[in-house]
Amino acid sequence: MQTDRIHRLLPLTGVIFAAVMLAALYLTRGEADAGDSPRVIFDYWHDHRGVQLVAGLVLAPYGAALVLLFAAALRNTIRAHETEEALYSAVVLAGGVIAAVGLILTGVLDAAVAASADRGARDTVYTLAQLQSYDWVPWVVGFGVMLLAAGIGGVRAIALPRLLSWSAIVLGVLFLSPAGFFAAFALPFWTTTTGIVLYRRNSGAASASMAGATA
Repeated sequence: MQTDRIHRLLPLTGVIFAAVMLAALYLTRGEADAGDSPRVIFDYWHDHRGVQLVAGLVLAPYGAALVLLFAAALRNTIRAHETEEALYSAVVLAGGVIAAVGLILTGVLDAAVAASADRGARDTVYTLAQLQSYDWVPWVVGFGVMLLAAGIGGVRAIALPRLLSWSAIVLGVLFLSPAGFFAAFALPFWTTTTGIVLYRRNSGAASASMAGATA
């Protein structure tokens, strides 16, 4: 019974992840560009070190954990509908793992730059900021793989509503294109909608099962 309840609630991690990601995007808005001067970069990180530490050491780890849980929920949904030889569900989980590792890397680099700025290490801040400016590459790839697999698997196995499946494919393609970073702003809306849809589906199935058992 406890396992069934966890399975039913698991998709809601997509809703919580959306809130965490939107909070992180808000806190890190206006971040200095890698092409800015060393002085501008240092001043930004020194002035915003507090919020960057929150984003790096709190939001990024929680976001990574929530991505893994949501990917597991997607995997369970698609695996329940696909044939034995299909690999879509496995690729969904693999993409989620890559995205989670990427988010952790982002958090580590953000925290390192912010901590260096707090100590006044200007040269170190500039060097780390150059690395941090490309920390999006792993999680963009991970989300792209996860969404493409979820979308294609959702269509072929009829595991997800068609609108969610096709929107996942579009987002997956965007993530793996030069517009990948900007697709991140649409991702929270997809995970929220999908999480609610899957939660309601699981709740309906659980209610039907209980009704059948009672009868």
